[in-house]
Amino acid sequence: MPLPADLRDLLKDPSFWSAYDRCDGDDGDDDDERWEDHPGWTLTADVGDGHTLVLEIDIDLGMVNLGVCPPGVNEPLQLGWDDDAHPFPHALRWDELDLIARAVALRDPDLPHPGPLLALASRFVLLGEHDDLDAVTPLLAAAFGTGPDAAAYWPTVRSWLYRCDGRGRGVTWQRDDAGNWTVEQDEEQGGDFTLYSLRGPESEFPFDAWRDLLAAAGRTVADAVPASAPDALGDLPARAVAGRDLSLAAQTGRVLAAAGVGHPVLLRGLAEPANPAEVCWILETVTGAAQGSLVARWFGPSALRAARRHRLSLHLEVGGRPDPRGYATTVTRDLDRALRDRGLGHAGQTGSSMRRDASGGYVIHAVSVDIAVFDDLAAGTDLVRDTLLRHDPTPETVLRHHGGTDAVVALW
Repeated sequence: MPLPADLRDLLKDPSFWSAYDRCDGDDGDDDDERWEDHPGWTLTADVGDGHTLVLEIDIDLGMVNLGVCPPGVNEPLQLGWDDDAHPFPHALRWDELDLIARAVALRDPDLPHPGPLLALASRFVLLGEHDDLDAVTPLLAAAFGTGPDAAAYWPTVRSWLYRCDGRGRGVTWQRDDAGNWTVEQDEEQGGDFTLYSLRGPESEFPFDAWRDLLAAAGRTVADAVPASAPDALGDLPARAVAGRDLSLAAQTGRVLAAAGVGHPVLLRGLAEPANPAEVCWILETVTGAAQGSLVARWFGPSALRAARRHRLSLHLEVGGRPDPRGYATTVTRDLDRALRDRGLGHAGQTGSSMRRDASGGYVIHAVSVDIAVFDDLAAGTDLVRDTLLRHDPTPETVLRHHGGTDAVVALW
C-alpha cells in the first residue's frame, strides 16, 4: 500500500492538517503532543514503468520532502522540501502534478484523483502566468474536501492559493534547450513573494529523471483508453459537460464498457463518481481533450480569480508603556480578531527589539507584527488602521505594505 493506513485515517483529522500545513497563520493547534517523536510516513506514488514520486512527511520536525525515484533507484532524488527553516518548496508545475495524480489513480484505485496525493503534494506546486485557475481550483477543492463543522482548521483552495501563487510576482516558467521546464523570478516584481526552488536554470535538479517520470505518467494515461474510444462515444462527452449531466457521463461509461474498451478505474469513475471533478478528468482522458479543458468548462469561472494575499508589517512602539508586552499582546490580538471576523486576514507577532534603559538594563521598546490581508487590500488596510488607532499608537509606530515596492501606510 503506497498510502499508509494510519495516514489515510488522519486525512480526516483536522489536527493532522493543522500540523501538516503549519497553519500559516490560521486557527489550529500545530503543537499537538501526539506528533512528538512520531516516525512520520512515506508515500510512494507509482506512475508506471518503475517511476515513482516519493513524499516523506515528518510531522514532528515539521519537514516534508519531495523526491523522484527512477527504476532501480532506492534513494529518492530530491525535488524540493518544505520546513520552517530554509524551505525550497517551489518544485512542480500544476499540470505536472495533475498528470502524475491521474496516472497514479489509474494504477492504484486506493489513490483516486482528485484525492490524497493531490491534497498532500500540492504544497510543492508553483503557479505561473500560464495557469488557468478555472482548471485548477475544482480539482483541489475536491481533493481537500470539507472538514468537520467544528474544525479549528481545514485546508482550503484559498489558503493553498495564497501560498503557491506566483502569478503577478515575477515568476516565469520556461523551457531550456533540453526541453526542461525551469523557473526564475524577477525579484523587482516579486513584492512579498520570494521564489525558493531547486529548479532554476543550470541547477542540479534531477531533470533527466523528472522528464522520464512525466513521460511514464503520460504513457499510463494514454494507454488507459484505446485510440478507437472517442469514435464510439460520439457527442456523449460533450453533451455531458455542456449540461453538467452525471447521467450522461455514466452513459459514456456504459458505451465504453459495451465496446469492451476503457480502463476499470475510468469506467468506475464514470458510473459512480466521487465528485464531478473526477468525471471531468476522466472525460478528458477518454476523449483526448486537453488537460484541464473540460474541468474548466464544467465548473466555469473560478471564484478565486481575483484572490490575492497581501502582506503588511507593523513596527509597534511600546516603550514607555506601563506594561509594554501586555499592550503589544492586546493590540495584536485585536488586530487578529478584527481581520478574522471580517474574513480579511490575520495578524501575529514575529519578534521584538530591546534597548537599554537608564539603569543599564534591557527593556522592550518595539514589537514586530506580521499582517496578512486577503483579497481586498483597501478594506483590510482601513480595518487595521482603525483598530490600531483605538489603541493610541505613538508617532514612531509604522505600518508598511510590502507589494511591488514597500510603502509606508499613513495612520493619521
